[in-house]
Amino acid sequence: MIHTKLRELRKKSNKRLQDVAKANELSVGYLSQIETGKVEPSISQLRRLAAYYGVGVVYFFESEEADQILVRADQRPTFGRPDSPLVYELLRNSMAGFDLQAAIIKIAPHYEEPQGLFVTCQSEEFIYVLSGVLGFEYNGQMYLANKGDSICYRANLPYRLFNPTNEPTEILGIGAPSAS
Repeated sequence: MIHTKLRELRKKSNKRLQDVAKANELSVGYLSQIETGKVEPSISQLRRLAAYYGVGVVYFFESEEADQILVRADQRPTFGRPDSPLVYELLRNSMAGFDLQAAIIKIAPHYEEPQGLFVTCQSEEFIYVLSGVLGFEYNGQMYLANKGDSICYRANLPYRLFNPTNEPTEILGIGAPSAS
């Protein structure tokens, strides 16, 4: 499903495989393998590709079944292996005309975006820290958010998430396309 959506996004945007690979610091061969479903991208790679195409990461996991309003806790679509440093649990399915995206994101101790990755996209986002401590760098400013703290920001400026502690962090992330 991820590979199909990535290929569709590339074709809709009239981009060559070489251009997308270069812009996202991937080899052409590796991106081709991702698009054909031979390999799965890492969460960091997927976040970078999502930002490149101007979509949220959860776009790649949305159900094709229309208008499902209830997502059972034990049936949440997830991305990332249980031992992965980032695991996304999606909190909603697709609904026609409904752009709100929501996920619980589990962040492993000492996780940082590879190579200092900064993400940008055209959305407004909200984070609520469910447990642990979230490190958040936004437009050059560093923040530490504890359990119960929240962060609201426009994602068109560079940002990254990290966990500076020895304990796992769990956050609720909600995003919607920016009105501006």
